[in-house]
Amino acid sequence: MFFARLAWEVQKNELDAFDAAAQKLVDGWRGPCDELMVFLTTAGSAPPMVLLVTAILVLLSAAGRNREARFLLLSSAGCLVLNVLLKLAFQRARPHAEPAYLLPRPSSLSFPSGHTMGSAGALGSLAVVVRVLGPRRAVWLSVAVVCVLMILGVALSRVYLGAHYPSDVLGGLFAAASWISAITGWFYPRLLPHERTTPAAR
Repeated sequence: MFFARLAWEVQKNELDAFDAAAQKLVDGWRGPCDELMVFLTTAGSAPPMVLLVTAILVLLSAAGRNREARFLLLSSAGCLVLNVLLKLAFQRARPHAEPAYLLPRPSSLSFPSGHTMGSAGALGSLAVVVRVLGPRRAVWLSVAVVCVLMILGVALSRVYLGAHYPSDVLGGLFAAASWISAITGWFYPRLLPHERTTPAAR
């Protein structure tokens, strides 16, 4: 619902004022955070995320956790495919800054953000897998917090570097959350607060 409303407003050009105000706020942080933001946007790009997911898939398969491996593959790869389809559907151009701050201006379409959606797909799916594996609560919460902070950091970096409108990264977050929620509900329908997790089939 959040994504649908956001996408509607993007199509109607009703978020220009929001994007301009949020961009101006983030622009004020430029300088001291440059190295961190370049690192985050690089870490959130496709090659590192694909490498991370591939490594986890190998470990899960070696441990006989085939259901978790299938979930991780479908959830994370699905986000990438969905992102391409959504970009083609909305055809939103990138911000007009030339070049983008510290980076060449990307030539691909803008909405929703691919970096944001891809990293959210990989890291969000990983957090679900860790929860299903059933470690101690402190371990799962630590992994979840790290994943959330990394996802938000990648999203922020895309705005900071001028590669996306703020509404692009929100669209990436909402779309990834929708997809991961749907796949989680399919694979693990009882993975809900205050319910006992059904042991995963191997």
